[in-house]
Amino acid sequence: MGRASCCRTAKSTALPSRYFLDPKMPKLGTLLAVIYSNPDYQPPTVNGVSLMSEWFDVHVVCRNDLGPRVTWPHSVTIERIGAVATEPQKQRAPAGRKLAELIAFARQVRRVGRRLKPKVVYAYDAIGFAIAALAFRRMRDVRLVFHSHELAPLQGRSFRSLQPWLIHYALTHTRDAAIVVFPSAYRARSWLEAAHDARSPIIVPNASSRAFYTPPIDLRTLADDRFAARQVVYVGAMGPDNGHREAVRAIAELAGVRLDMMGPGDASFRDELRTLAASLGVESRVKVDGWVSNAQRDRRLGASAVGLVLYHPVNPQWEYAGPSPSKLFEYGAMGLPVIAPDLPSYREFFADDNWIVYANPADTISIARAIEHILSDRDSYIAMALAARRAHEEKYNYEQVFEPVISRLIGLAR
Repeated sequence: MGRASCCRTAKSTALPSRYFLDPKMPKLGTLLAVIYSNPDYQPPTVNGVSLMSEWFDVHVVCRNDLGPRVTWPHSVTIERIGAVATEPQKQRAPAGRKLAELIAFARQVRRVGRRLKPKVVYAYDAIGFAIAALAFRRMRDVRLVFHSHELAPLQGRSFRSLQPWLIHYALTHTRDAAIVVFPSAYRARSWLEAAHDARSPIIVPNASSRAFYTPPIDLRTLADDRFAARQVVYVGAMGPDNGHREAVRAIAELAGVRLDMMGPGDASFRDELRTLAASLGVESRVKVDGWVSNAQRDRRLGASAVGLVLYHPVNPQWEYAGPSPSKLFEYGAMGLPVIAPDLPSYREFFADDNWIVYANPADTISIARAIEHILSDRDSYIAMALAARRAHEEKYNYEQVFEPVISRLIGLAR
């Protein structure tokens, strides 16, 4: 398997739900989660924190980023730090304001730690882990966990800004973490090599929860309806490196196929996509929207036949993505065949999954041929749709892939 061969997805320990056993059983103590972003934005974070709350009283310290809000379990406390603003607004803030916010956040993490005396501190992504490692560096009885959804930039870093210093601190203290978790073996190996950490991480794909989607009717009947509708869907952040332009051009190569795109991004880029569709004569078959409600997103996903994941490998973060994009698993949970980048990080992880078809995300014709292949035969399409849903139910749901982490956390807390 090349460079990622030493990183394996941990086997499921088949832990039962604590609440299924006895919802009144006492928790194993307090777990402090440190998240230097909006925890409601990342479905895998919501899934992970919710599952940890079955075993621990979870206190989350996070940034006060404007964005979506979810309903958290009763045993999860969310403490949002700083002035409310969108993430782009905070990124554009003056350096002095960013530093002040970071210091205030780190101090609050330290204060909460002293007050709650958590057994475990679960830090998400490099900046969150750097803050946690710094705040608890003298508390030897606190066990740190580093869970990184993203792969922070490791090359070409300029130390003239704050973020590279935090990434460097996270790298140099990765070995202080009792557990290291990544969604992709490729991303994990890239980080751990830079951190000079030879251990095997736990690989937790960014899968959907079991409750994410329930087919409203028999899936075979639904798949038949979707096949007839011939609609392709692309959900998620929009940008020039995410394959949206190529997707529009691919639709122009196909007769009778529609494209539905929705997700956050600059309004100017959405306008560019609409202009491109008009110039190709497919504006009636291409729909472009920004952020939509979860209910609308799910309705539009449910009416589609094929899901797109077309990240260009412009940096290691996307070259090594593999099972990292949560949208890929959301498509699968809904019974949609998926078109993914033709890269080793995807092919190796999904080697046994015939509901995924590969394409060059920078090649319009490659994408068009992949769509054409999926929609060429009704029986074959229905078989792929059923396989996608079966993969979600049997192996790619967050309850199952996160079990090895829960097992380790229980061991740390006892």
